[in-house]
Amino acid sequence: MDPLMLTLSSVVRAVPDMLTADVDGETVMMDAESGHYYNLDPIGSRIWHALAEPTRVDALCDRLAADYDAPIELIRQDVLALLETLNERKLLVVDAD
Repeated sequence: MDPLMLTLSSVVRAVPDMLTADVDGETVMMDAESGHYYNLDPIGSRIWHALAEPTRVDALCDRLAADYDAPIELIRQDVLALLETLNERKLLVVDAD
């Protein structure tokens, strides 16, 4: 089954039971099923931790925009790109819009 397409109104959450560790502000993750490791920088780590609970993509972007000095369009673009990557690697649960 193909992953659902992400939009700003998508509700997303991290897959349960992902093995993670925070190291120097970054998050290291291991997919026990595939044996693959992933590393997220500090902003990616913040996004990952926000995905512990189901959240709308636009609400996540708004929270980041309140804390970072960047145009909201750029934040949305970057967040969607990261979420698409996580989704492609089956590290994200996407609820249908």
